[in-house]
Amino acid sequence: MSTGGIRRLSKSIKFELLIEWSFFFIFMGFLIIMNNYSNLFFHTGIELFINFIFAVVFVFAFNTYRINKNNFLLILGIGYFFVAVLGIFHMLTYTGMPFLSSMDGLKIATQFWIASRYMGAFTCLIAIIFKISPQRNINPYALFIAYFCITIFLISSICIFKVFPDCYVENVGLTSFKIVSEYVLCTAFLIIATVFFIFGKNIDKYLFVCFECFLILSGVCEMFFVSYIVPSEFTTIIGHTIMILAAYFLYKGVVETGLRKPYNLMNSDLYTADNKVKLFEEIVFNNEECLNMIINNSDNAIFVISNNKFIFANKKMAELLGAEKVEEIIGIDIEKIITDEAKGAVYRRIDNAICNKLSTPFVESKLLRLDGKIVDIEVTNSFCMYKGQPSAMVMLRDITSRRQIQLLESNIEENKKLISKATELNKMMTEFFSNISHELKTPLNVLLGAVQILSLSGNDKNKLESGKYLKTMKQNCYRLVRLVNNLIDISKFDSGYFKMNLQNYNVVSVIEDITLSVADYANNKGIDLIFDTDVEEKDMAIDLDKIERIMLNLLSNAIKFTDKGGQILVNMYDKKDNIVISVKDNGVGMPKDKLNMIFERFGQIDKTLARNSQGSGIGLSLVKSIVDMHNGDIKAFSEFGKGSEFVVKLPVRFVEDKLLSDGRLYESKVEKISIEFSDIYY
Repeated sequence: MSTGGIRRLSKSIKFELLIEWSFFFIFMGFLIIMNNYSNLFFHTGIELFINFIFAVVFVFAFNTYRINKNNFLLILGIGYFFVAVLGIFHMLTYTGMPFLSSMDGLKIATQFWIASRYMGAFTCLIAIIFKISPQRNINPYALFIAYFCITIFLISSICIFKVFPDCYVENVGLTSFKIVSEYVLCTAFLIIATVFFIFGKNIDKYLFVCFECFLILSGVCEMFFVSYIVPSEFTTIIGHTIMILAAYFLYKGVVETGLRKPYNLMNSDLYTADNKVKLFEEIVFNNEECLNMIINNSDNAIFVISNNKFIFANKKMAELLGAEKVEEIIGIDIEKIITDEAKGAVYRRIDNAICNKLSTPFVESKLLRLDGKIVDIEVTNSFCMYKGQPSAMVMLRDITSRRQIQLLESNIEENKKLISKATELNKMMTEFFSNISHELKTPLNVLLGAVQILSLSGNDKNKLESGKYLKTMKQNCYRLVRLVNNLIDISKFDSGYFKMNLQNYNVVSVIEDITLSVADYANNKGIDLIFDTDVEEKDMAIDLDKIERIMLNLLSNAIKFTDKGGQILVNMYDKKDNIVISVKDNGVGMPKDKLNMIFERFGQIDKTLARNSQGSGIGLSLVKSIVDMHNGDIKAFSEFGKGSEFVVKLPVRFVEDKLLSDGRLYESKVEKISIEFSDIYY
């Protein structure tokens, strides 16, 4: 602030003090004169003035606490508000008042006086403690409630329970309690003033001086109320006058320090800030050419629009739109450079920038060049004032190259996935054909060995064993037939000739017959095979041959991988719209990380898990294909060492009866079972 401003402020303060002190002397002179005619008028005026000041201090301190967080002012404000409440009761019970004065006259009025003075001294002590040793913020509402309860207690003890000590006896004068209390209060205020003088010098000087004067005057005034017979004596007039001075200093200290001084400082800061803003504006105006140079040489395209028209653009923006000069795009409507799908979003961002003064982060969008070509861009905008009118400044980045790089990276990633998939498929195919060659070679070697033995001119022992060799030859022939059938089915499925022959059957009976038909195989291995169902009959459309393929394959796997003494459970459940078939064993099981590959073409669990069991790895793949053709679902659940469960879910539907044949290489169920179980040895 300038020297002239300080002088003006000093003169203003002196003038205000002159008015305040003039008002004080006029007011006190008027009351003293009126005391000659009516002591009640004098006493009422004094009390109203003092309690009004206390109420003003409370209103200010309570309502500004959220801003200044001043515990000292808050305690003073709330405490002296309730001092004012007790003071009002003192005034209303004073002799001659038309309201409560009939209640024992000066006796009760004097009790309220002493109660209010004790509360004032207590409040000053607590306020100084919190000023000298700052604590955390006080809850103003809790403090208010605490003082409220204390005040109610004091009023009740005086007016209702009448346990408060007597302070005045009519025609006798003050009681010993009243006199001792005045000396105690005087001593208390002066001690508090001394403590505040010693420890309170680090606070604001103006507040320190005002509050110190308030404490000293409060203590001094008590000495003028120590001895009187009637309240209208000259000593009480002096005491009340000193009380008004004390209240005035409390008011000046709290309001001046807590309200007016921050505003004066704020005005000074605003004045300084205003000068800095003017200086900054001058710098900006003087460097307009420098700013234009920065904008025109920016790597980003920048333009300013108002009323949806270009009013400024840099060279980069002209290049991005395909214009040779900036002047060619000034004045064109922004609609000409926005694609149809981006119009709504663009207009919303511009309206938010101009009307709501909002800025937006960079977002991806499309830009329509003047030649009709669409360019990928990133765009952001913000509010600005351009030549005195509200506008929107827009900044663009051409991200066409970035998009091309992202597309190339995406294509490379996709190609990597395809290559990885092809490599995996090639690996599976290699393993499959290696497995097929083994599957073909093994039965051929067995057949060849059996034929060589049978071709020898044998003795009776060889003739007796010829039946065993014929059985082995037949089983291996079945293995070859099974392998060939699976290969044929794969070819049919891939070429689209794998057809369904749906007919209406009692599916419960079908599943039960298939399960019971393989019971001998299970018994031969010492396995307990159990069939159970919650429905005795369920007609639905199925392909009988393919359902047999599903069940035989699942039962074959269960028997293969279940040890002697194990158990296989076949359960059927009727779900109204679906039929659920479960094949569960307690065999060797499978690792959970292998379950996702068992239904894949050529997928086969590690040979170390399968032990000596045979198989090509395409059976379960065909099972899943058959289930899918029935519009069903198959899931596998397994835990290594505890067994496996396959759950087949088939929808219930019906068809007209018909008779078709798919030309399989076998006909009877016995042969089907023999072929499907041909890789199980006992």
